[in-house]
Amino acid sequence: MLLSIPLLTLALVIKPPAASLAHFRAFAESAAVRQSWSRTGAVVCGIGGGLAFAGAFYHFTHRNGAVNNTAGNLGGTVVGASFGAAGGALFGAFVGSLIPKHKRSPR
Repeated sequence: MLLSIPLLTLALVIKPPAASLAHFRAFAESAAVRQSWSRTGAVVCGIGGGLAFAGAFYHFTHRNGAVNNTAGNLGGTVVGASFGAAGGALFGAFVGSLIPKHKRSPR
């Protein structure tokens, strides 16, 4: 009972995450994001990272003639794909934000 009191207090004191999600959405649609390649970099590297890590984890579960069950192989592949996609998307967004989009000059 004593351990649940700090958790209950924390749940009542913390503001709802809706405000932070609205702030994140506002940043995702901001002018800084539209003027760089961060969104494109996140998508490309997220897909590439997901595929690469899915292949790596699938290979890892089959190394040295190991015989695993289907659920273990599928689970490892899904976990690898999710970590690869998340890491790739973050890396791609960072690298893409460093490259500005060049606007064409009107003629």
